[in-house]
Amino acid sequence: MSSSQIPGTNIPPVSFPGIVSGIDYNSIIQKLTALTLAPTTQINQQIATLNAANLELIKINNLLSSVQTALGALSQPNIYDAVSATSTNLAAIVATGIAGGNAVPGVYTIDSVQTATPTSILSNTAAGHKITDLLPATAGIYANQASNTVPLVDSYAAITPTNGSGSTGSVTIDGISVSYDVNTQSLNTILANIQTAVQAYDPSFTATLNAAGAVVLSGSKPMTLGSANDQGNLLDVLRLSGAQINNTGPTTGVTGTAGVGGINQAVAFDSAGTDAGFVTPVTSGTFTINGVSLSVSASGDNLASVLAKINASNAGVVATYNAQTGAISLTNKSSGAQSIVVGSSGDTSNFLTAAGLTSAAGATTTVGTQSKVVVANPSGGSTTYYSNSNTVTTAIPGVSLQLTGNTTTPFTVTVAQDNSQLVNALNTFVSAYNSAITEINSATQAPIVLQAAQGTALPGQVAPAVGGGILFGVDSVTNLKDQLTNIVSGFMGSGAFGGYNSLSQIGLQISSSFSQLSYNSQATQPGTTGQQAVNTTTFQGTDGTLQPLNVTQLDAALAANPNAVQDLLNGAQGLTNQLGSYLTYATGLPTLLSNGIVGTVPPVSLLQTFQNQNTNQITQLQAQVAQIQDNANQQANQLRQEFVQTEATLAQYQSLQSQLSSFFNGSGSGS
Repeated sequence: MSSSQIPGTNIPPVSFPGIVSGIDYNSIIQKLTALTLAPTTQINQQIATLNAANLELIKINNLLSSVQTALGALSQPNIYDAVSATSTNLAAIVATGIAGGNAVPGVYTIDSVQTATPTSILSNTAAGHKITDLLPATAGIYANQASNTVPLVDSYAAITPTNGSGSTGSVTIDGISVSYDVNTQSLNTILANIQTAVQAYDPSFTATLNAAGAVVLSGSKPMTLGSANDQGNLLDVLRLSGAQINNTGPTTGVTGTAGVGGINQAVAFDSAGTDAGFVTPVTSGTFTINGVSLSVSASGDNLASVLAKINASNAGVVATYNAQTGAISLTNKSSGAQSIVVGSSGDTSNFLTAAGLTSAAGATTTVGTQSKVVVANPSGGSTTYYSNSNTVTTAIPGVSLQLTGNTTTPFTVTVAQDNSQLVNALNTFVSAYNSAITEINSATQAPIVLQAAQGTALPGQVAPAVGGGILFGVDSVTNLKDQLTNIVSGFMGSGAFGGYNSLSQIGLQISSSFSQLSYNSQATQPGTTGQQAVNTTTFQGTDGTLQPLNVTQLDAALAANPNAVQDLLNGAQGLTNQLGSYLTYATGLPTLLSNGIVGTVPPVSLLQTFQNQNTNQITQLQAQVAQIQDNANQQANQLRQEFVQTEATLAQYQSLQSQLSSFFNGSGSGS
């Protein structure tokens, strides 16, 4: 037979042991080998226990690393002097504390608030042609004709006219729908047609142009403009869609927000016949705003694309075009009395002049104003604080005021100590610290060997154990936990500020009891024969964990002596430095506080040393197992060889016996 379970290395591919002797020597070898290998069972169990211990050490190391992270958060100075600031008028001011700003708690009265405004430049709308101006000589068949007398699409309209999706457009005035065709009808014709059609409803109705080229609709009945069934964009072209309708008084009417003519932002600067509505043509070249140079292509750009270039640049302004008024504006991104410098390095494109954005071209500049906060003084009177932005940090020490609106009605801003960040940091530390200590306690817990009642134990019976951690009996880990406990329950702080020298004084008490497994002499363990039951009993003392933070006590300590609290927790002799330094040594990972690493990172950490000791022991035990296995194989090989030789000798004897039997049997028959 052949079997992979047969010990030894000299096993033939196919063997039939004991054919001559009738003895199954493989079975004998297996039993003898099992006796030789018996010690490896206990050794392998030791190896498994040591591997489990290393995994537990890694887990403890990770938990202690979380404590280091919590100490880093607890070391941030800004959580010790954080303040809350609350405004009673959020429409005027939103107040927030400034980290490290040394704010003074109290109630501050704000008498008035004025927000900052930015400097802006508004273009001269005369930079664009009026609808009544004559078209240039380049206008082809309409050269030198009044723009309001040629087809509307070929005129100086500031918005490109369309008929919509149909062959003709339609507009509804006073409920009367009037058709028009921008490709064949002039502005004068369209207005005349509207007037004629609406007079059937309101005989006094008129549709005319004023001196500025704006459309004026007038009548005696309530006026309405537009309908959901309209086609095209005539109301937009006439700048009536955003105009105010007057339906009070004997005369009703509406006037366009600006003249129908002007600059067309969607048409290329060198468009044939109209030059995009610019009185002064724009050429290819460059111009500057606040020293930033921008390029212009007469054929490739239009007003919209140039404004987009300005907005995408570092010029620091926002450029817009108001389709209702025809005005271009440049507004500083920053508020306050800061200037906008246009054309300082020349304007080879003529854009700034053509767009009416220079003072020589009639632009209007409105200088920005500073923000202003007036704060009442406790002794009477007030103090005014100014800023170029809408953020004021000088009015209330340690508080940032974001101005959101103007008011002259007094209101208050309340500044108070904000302990929530420190409370959160301490709670995080307590949670991380307790998780590590609880894990160490569990890993080092002592087992209890159950005892049988007198006279009930059976001969050779092994008493079972209850509880017990994988690191029980490892004094070095127990010492680690004791060291951590001694640090958090010991004296801390420099004493420079007086008041506090232990965590218990600010609301962090060490636990005052611990639990342990113990016998219950009055009960029997369920499912056993007379074995005493086990209880979890609480004893006076400490298990090394911290009790939940007493926030009330912490608040009182901070109110009485905030510097002493900060020194106790984060001073040179405080919690973060003492515990952080030890954990750097214990884990081998740096404890990173706000001012850098504390402690010295060792070549081999304390916990790594424990792991290395276990690993070395594992290597030695594995070598023992290998040696025992080698010895077992050698023993099996030697036994097998001896059995094979014995089988061969027996076979020879059997062959000789057979020969002798044949000889004697033959001799007897011959006599």
